Parts: sequence; C-alpha cells; structure tokens
Amino acid sequence: MRGCSSPASICKRAQELGYTVLALTDCDSLAGVWPFLAACKKYGIRPLIAAEISDRKNSDTVICLVRNAIGYRNLCNLITRRKGDPLFTLEQNLIQYSDGLICIASSRPLLEKLQKNTIDLAVNLGDRPTEKSSYLRKWAQKKSVSAVAIPIVFMADKKERLLLQLMRAIETKSLLTSCEVKSGLPSCWLQSPATYYEKFAVWPEALTEAENLARRCSFSGPPSDLVMPPWNRSGRGAAFSLRQAAYEGACVRYGTDLSEAVVERLEMELRVIDSMGFSSYFLVVRDIVHQAVGERSGRCLRICGRGSGAASLVAYCLEITNVCPLKYNLYFERFLNPGRTDPPDIDIDFSWDERDGVLAQVLRKYGHNAAMVSTIIRFQPRMAIRETARAFGLPAEEIAKTGNLSRLPGAGTKKLVAPWPEIMELASSLLGVPRHLSVHPGGVIITPEPVSNYVPVETASKGVPIIQWDKDGAEAGGLVKIDLLGNRSLGVIRDCIASLSESGRSFDEEYWQPEDDPATKMAVAAGETMGCFYIESPAMRLLQQKAGSGDFEQLVLQSSIIRPAANDFIREYVRRLHGGAWQYLHPELATVLDETFGLMVYQEDVSRVAVALAGFSHARADCLRKVMSKKDKQLRLKDYRLEFERGCEARGVDRETIEKLWDMMMSFDGYSFCKPHSASYARVSYQAAYLKTHHPAEFMAAVISNQGGYYSTFAYVSEAKRMGIGILPPCVNHSQVRWCREGDVSVKNIRVGLMAVKNLSTATMGRILYCREKKEFVSSIDFWQRVQPQKDECRSLIQAGALDALGSKNKRNRSNLFWELAQFRCFAGAQARSPLFCLDLPPAPDLPSFNVREIQQQEYDALDFLCSSHPLLFYEQQLNGRIKGCDLKSYAGKNIRFAGWLLSRKMVSTKTGEVMEFLTFEDETGVVETTFFPRVYRRYAAILNPGQAYMLLGKVEEEYGAVTLTVAGVEKLGSVFVRGALQVGD
Repeated sequence: MRGCSSPASICKRAQELGYTVLALTDCDSLAGVWPFLAACKKYGIRPLIAAEISDRKNSDTVICLVRNAIGYRNLCNLITRRKGDPLFTLEQNLIQYSDGLICIASSRPLLEKLQKNTIDLAVNLGDRPTEKSSYLRKWAQKKSVSAVAIPIVFMADKKERLLLQLMRAIETKSLLTSCEVKSGLPSCWLQSPATYYEKFAVWPEALTEAENLARRCSFSGPPSDLVMPPWNRSGRGAAFSLRQAAYEGACVRYGTDLSEAVVERLEMELRVIDSMGFSSYFLVVRDIVHQAVGERSGRCLRICGRGSGAASLVAYCLEITNVCPLKYNLYFERFLNPGRTDPPDIDIDFSWDERDGVLAQVLRKYGHNAAMVSTIIRFQPRMAIRETARAFGLPAEEIAKTGNLSRLPGAGTKKLVAPWPEIMELASSLLGVPRHLSVHPGGVIITPEPVSNYVPVETASKGVPIIQWDKDGAEAGGLVKIDLLGNRSLGVIRDCIASLSESGRSFDEEYWQPEDDPATKMAVAAGETMGCFYIESPAMRLLQQKAGSGDFEQLVLQSSIIRPAANDFIREYVRRLHGGAWQYLHPELATVLDETFGLMVYQEDVSRVAVALAGFSHARADCLRKVMSKKDKQLRLKDYRLEFERGCEARGVDRETIEKLWDMMMSFDGYSFCKPHSASYARVSYQAAYLKTHHPAEFMAAVISNQGGYYSTFAYVSEAKRMGIGILPPCVNHSQVRWCREGDVSVKNIRVGLMAVKNLSTATMGRILYCREKKEFVSSIDFWQRVQPQKDECRSLIQAGALDALGSKNKRNRSNLFWELAQFRCFAGAQARSPLFCLDLPPAPDLPSFNVREIQQQEYDALDFLCSSHPLLFYEQQLNGRIKGCDLKSYAGKNIRFAGWLLSRKMVSTKTGEVMEFLTFEDETGVVETTFFPRVYRRYAAILNPGQAYMLLGKVEEEYGAVTLTVAGVEKLGSVFVRGALQVGD
C-alpha cells in the first residue's frame, strides 16, 4: 500500500528513460523481490536488492543496499527482527546485522550513532537540494561519509497520482479528499536521469556517489539453489536412510518376496531422488505423516497423499500416498526428472479438523527452521469497489446495496448515478494491487538453518510464522514446500468408521479395497454418490451415469477429464467408451494415450505427447504443461506453440493433426489434474461410496456433521430420507452436538445434532451435554434452570422440537412450552439462576396445540429442513399434473411438468459468450438436473433462488442412461412456506 506501480511497470519505464540499474526498496519487506528480478531481466536492468527499514520508536528509516551474500542474509534477519520485536530499534539491530550492507539514512542523530560503530554508511540527500539536505551534506563531508541523491519514487508515471492518493486513503481509513499527496512530494514518480542531473547541478557529486554505491553492490539476487529440509539422524545420511525405509515399506505393501517390477521401479526412483538431493525431503514428509496419524491400524486412511507425488513408488512404500503407481501405471517423470530445475512438492491431505494441529506440531518441532508460505492478497472487484466507496465517504448501507453488484467498467450496462461511475472507474485501477500478506492454505518450508537466513519471516494474524514470499517466490528461491492441507471427506470417512466401531461392528481398515466391491461399483455407475468426495457434483454424477461402468480406472479418468474447457472431449470420451469408432490422431500416440481412448486427459499427457511427437525433452515438456496454468500463458505459449509445430513437422506430422493436438492441449485451460492426483482422489471417492453403500446411516450422519460438500444440509437430509433413513428430531436428552446414528443396528435412524439448531451457541451445547451427563432433564423448567440458555436459544430449541419430550404432563405440546418459557422468564428472576433453586410455576392453562402446518413452519425456521417430510408437499394444491423425479426416465423425449425444490445452480458461458445455467432441483422422490439455455435463462433468472419451490415445464432428455430436463418455462409456487412466518414466544 506504499507504491502503486508493479515492478514490471517500473522497470519498463526505467528502460524507456535509459536507466541501467534500479533498486527496489519496499518498506520492511522483500515480498517484491522475485517479480522485481523477473522484470529487471525482461527489461535489461541490473537489480539492486534492498529494503527500507523503519524504527518502531520514531520515524527514522534506513535504506539498506545489499552488497554481497552476507549482506542479504543480514537484511533478511534485520527485517525478521523488525517484524517480530516490538522493541526494535535501528541503532541496536544495525550494529548486529550491518555486515554486507550499505546503510543510507537521513536522520542526523541516527547517523551519529551508526557512524561510531564502523557501519558502511551513506547520507540520504533526498530527491533535490534543500536546507536540510545541505546541512546533512556538510556533516557527511566532515565525517568523510558518502552523500547520495535518493529519488522518492512511489509510481512509474505521474498519471498514477490519483491511485496513490486512493491507496493512502484506504490505508489510513480516511477520505480521499483529505489524503492528497503531500506538497513535499511533488514529483514522486520516476523521472529521467536528465531531470535529476538538473536538480543536483549544484551537487553533481551526489549523483556520482550514487553510481559508486551501485557499483559496490555485486549481489544480484537471492540464490535459487534447492534448500532441503535437514536430515542428520542415524549417522548414515539421507540417501541410505531413504533406501532402507523404502524397502522396508515395500515389504509391508507387497510382501517380503518383492517382484522384479517393484525392485526396478524402486531403484530407478531412488537414483533420481538421490541425484536431485531429495532424499531428506521424503524422509521429513514421512516423519510428519507418521507422527500426525500415529502407528494405529489403518494409518493410510487418515491421510491422502496426492498431486504428482502420488506417482512415486517410494512415497507409496513410505505410506505417504495410498495408490500403487505400478498397478495404475502412474508417470513418475511428471513428479521428478533429472532435467527438472524447479522444486516439486508433495501434497498431503489430513482431515479438515486435524490439519491445524498437524501444522502446529511441525512448527513446534522445527522451531525457527520452519515457517509457512504466504499468499499475497490483492484487490479483487468487490473489495476494490467497497474500499473506494468508503474513501469517497459513502455510507455503509449504500455501499452494501450498490457495491455488491461487483461491476467494473465494461462489466455491465447498468446505469449508475454519481459518484458511482467515478468510483467504478477508480476502483478498476486497484485490481491486482497487493493489499497485504496472508497465510498459504498449507504450504510449509523446513530449512537446515533458521528460515530467516533465507527469507524474511513475520507473524501472520492467525499467529503462525510466514515467509514474505508466496509460493512462486518460494519456488524461485529454491525453498521446497510441503503442502499440509485439510479435507472434510477424510473427516467423514474417519467419523463413519468410528461410529461403526462404537456400535461394536468390526471394520478392517488395513486391507480395505473398496474399489473391488461390486455393490459400490453399481452405486457409482448409477451416480448414487451424493455426499461422496469429488464425485457428488451434478456434472460428475451425470458423467458416471453416462459411463455406466463404476470402474475405478474410469473414475480416475473422469476425475481429470471433467474440466471446464473439455466439454467436447467429455462427449467424445463417452462415445468411445461405449464402443464408438475412433483412431489415434497419430500412430506414435498408441503407446502414449492407450489408456485414455486416444484423448489427452491428464496433465502429463501434454508432456508425453510433446516428447513423443515434437521431440521435447522431459524438462521442456513439463515447462509446457506448467505454463498452461499461468495467467500470462497466452504470451508465453506463442514460443511453445512454434516449437511444438516445428518439432512435429520435423517428424512428419501433418498440419491438420498438429492443429487438433494443439486444440486438445488447450482444453487444459483453467485447471486439470495429473493422473496420480486423480487416482488419489478416486481412492477417497471410492472409500466414501463404499461407506454410503454399506453403512448409509453412519455415513450420512458423518457427511452432515462435517459440514462440507457440494450441497446444503437440506439436500443431504433429503437424500438420507430417500435412502430409507429415519431423521429423528433434535432432543436435549438424546442429541449429541454432531449428528449420530441411533437405535438398533437393524434400524437406519439418524438423530439430528444440536449443531443444526439455529442460534444455539457452542457454549450452550457444551452445557447441555455436561448437565445431561449428571442427570437427564425432566422438564422444561429443569432444563432452563440448569442450562441457562438465552431467550433466542430457548425459542429455537422449542421450534426445532428439541424440548418436545419435556412439556407439562398430559400437555406435551409446544404451546405449553412457550407458555412455560414466558412464565419462567417473568417469575424466575435472579433466584432461578441458582441451580439449587426449584421454581414452582402456576399450572399451564388449556392451550390449543399448533397444527401440523405451524409445527412444520417452526421446524423449518429453526433447522432449515424438515425431519419427517418434504416442504414441497405443502404446495399440494399446486402440484396437479406433475411428474415425480423418480419417474422422469419413463418420459424421455416428452414434455412434462415437474415440481422441484431448487438446491444449487451453476452459471456457464456458451461458445458465443451467452450466459446459461445448470440447476439442480429435487422433490421427495429424487434429484433432477436441469438445463436453462440462454433464452430461457434470461427470462426466468430473476425468480430463481435456492431454497424455493418451482413448477418447471420442459422436455426430458436421455443420453447414455443419464436423464436431464431441458426447461422451457418456470412458475414459482405460491408462498405457502415462508421464513419466519410465525414469531411465537414473545
């Protein structure tokens, strides 16, 4: 928030003005180093590594130029101390960390103190001669210290002055009009060398001295050599320890008599890993995983090692990953190859609620030798609009109303009144500007020496140490990242299996092979996977139905092919899967794309095709694969395309085939998976599908309790009911915080957890369980007196049915409960807050019970779902002539009326740029996927909102067994069920 120009724009401008050397001096930071170095290389500028360090106790600052490697290490530690020490002073710390640095200051008292400690000093004369700088120049001459001209540059061009003013206003939380750029900084943009020669014509030596300082700085940037985690145990070195651990693990995975294929693959991988210096990395990752999950049975089910690292047999033998690379033909060179210069990483998923504990354990164990990678939060449209509007002084209500449009110039045609057009225009200039550093989702680096010797470290708002580089910077600096991530589905699988164990049923986690189970295959083939990790979205379930195999290998393929830019190839895959005629685009692809019906499906297919047909090296092909996911790929892909075309032509590939191959490569736009990653995900998907198939009540309870997935709790409750699972309402005497299976093993019932009740705090849930453990609640008064919930909590519990069993004798209805609540709050007073006080309320009068509709309304208000029925049934008078979801397949090719509850929606663009939507509806019998083509979408989009009922008119479409509804008309069903219609209990 100090400078408003990117390093690239500054370097471009510097080149245009004729500069050959440039120093970037971010304040207390080296976050911009790597973009700066890249920009300098692009525009032919020699970079100087530097930073401006500020004192915590006063306004003093010192610009530190790095002369050599020692100076760089000291600057990293100096910034780390500045960020972490609340008592930091420049004087004390520069004495300790000044070696290899040139320290340029403009504070006479500070200069006096530093000069006494033989620090390499220079005097900052600013960007023009002034009375103050004249005084400093005389002091420098007296002390034989260099006095140098230092321009103050916050932007590349003066046209950005208004943006700088806006950034100042945002940073200081002030109005734009009161935050004009100070008159003392009239020229804070980069100006020509001639301008500065003219300004310092009276002191030309100030410019000469600046050039001399630049020549003394030989350091050109942080080293890019790989920095591996330390491994010094056993005294035999990392390579020996890894070989020993890998073979021990192989004997566990494959038996003591290892096959030739296993040994050959292990030896090949171990050679590559050792030659690239990665042995310690594997060992440290193994230690993290094993320490986190312990030595218990089924250890591998507690984590999901994924990404390209899952292609490694060594990783599989170390129990870092769970998919056999030999069985599924996983391409190791996608992960490591001798020509690869950038550090690959291993991604490990832990259960979402265990991940923070694992990170804390790692940071605690390695201390100052470990830190998390940062991520740079940049202004996005909504944030930019909101912050700019605040700087204009607009009230919060108006900002919320208009700013939520998230519109910037060119994004729409809505007419806005002043000052909104100006706000939108100015906000657009903020897009992409760095706002602050945050924490990467799970990236950890572990270094042989303290991390601050390599990169500055600071503490994030959540209390963890982070480096000042993001993942790209860490990669550029050779810092090898270990991704420790959270996955809710691992929590679902864990909790489901735990529920089975608690009920006395045995479950063999160690040798569980769900992908070989026939019933699970049938369920996957039918798309009955709502709640199952990664294969529950509408698009995935439809693809499963069209494929109709339920085969694990096909699920691996489907997990990767279902990417945004690959719709045409998805259709072609299904056609070929069902026996449609096809041939390879080129004979050489028969061994490259033999598993994928001649189509490029996985990320590594791009690399393998480039190697096979264009003669790329493995390293160059991997660079092609990586550049496709970059934001600036169009510019960089031009060179790769030319190289690809020339390589193919040299090998006799015709022009038409080259075009088709390149088009297929471009379908990897946005995101895609490598095969090891897809296989790892498919393994977790099959585990979830198996548990849903064989233990549905435990599984659905775990899905809802872990609060994750593609759908809402409402949708999962409906799915459970369609599976024949009874949903028992919440009860203060029976519910746990989480949802749980309840009753005899032969009965499929789920008890709603207290977590589902609106307004109920975590503290109150804890008190309910604590008090109940001592003695069950016998009445509503007993409950309120012991638990002491708030009024809104009491109302929600009553409406949800959680107190139904505690009403007055012979009058167990909610009318009595609300009356008792009112009496309790009126007459209990301070005495009722004592757990020893017994309140004797007057008997309740004869109160009429709520009718069924009213009770259902209350329940929906308190839970967002109904336990025993579907809210669609309350529109019974409007459902005449509808076809139920379970019967749609019988009406393929016909126009029908379907009444549905809107669950989810996904907006997409057609090839012509028009907007259309895929929406998911359900009734009490099934889930229906619908298509709203552009014309219909434009007509009805305004009335479509999740959580409401609609009558749809459309045509039933069937393709390879998958049924959808193409909608032609929509009618919103009448407001029978209204949020908050009954405000009872007041």
